[in-house]
Amino acid sequence: MRLNFSWVALVCMVTAAVPVAAQEQDYGTSLRHIYFAHQRLLAVRDACDRVFPEQAKAAERAYAVWQGRHKALLGELDLRLTHMIRGASKDEQEYARNIGKYEGAILQYRNEQRDEIMAQPREGMAQGCEDFRNYLTGSGSDFHAEYADELRVLRKRKLPK
Repeated sequence: MRLNFSWVALVCMVTAAVPVAAQEQDYGTSLRHIYFAHQRLLAVRDACDRVFPEQAKAAERAYAVWQGRHKALLGELDLRLTHMIRGASKDEQEYARNIGKYEGAILQYRNEQRDEIMAQPREGMAQGCEDFRNYLTGSGSDFHAEYADELRVLRKRKLPK
């Protein structure tokens, strides 16, 4: 049985990575929680854009507001992911393979999330997409606060300059 697409379901999809107490998390888990939360945001935006293309510009503006507030954090997450992959690779050739593997897995995850959202009944989805745009522009979409525990774990490890 499928659930109706609703704001509650939308929030659950966006914040599905339930944070674990910071002391129980390792660096990779913390990075994954935050990184995939962003990928879920992109999946919801993509699903709404595909189902309601006439609302795509409004969604892009809302995402741009959110992205503007999180620009430094998104850059930091990308940099941390790159450094983690580089550290797990023995040479440049393996690094190139690993980057491709991880980028492919991330894209697959986002596409699966998008497809799952799009498989929901259309009733209620219009409101859910509008609520999502409001979420992006509202104060409740602050990843700095929402993922504070994960960020504390990540920032214990300094980034190379």
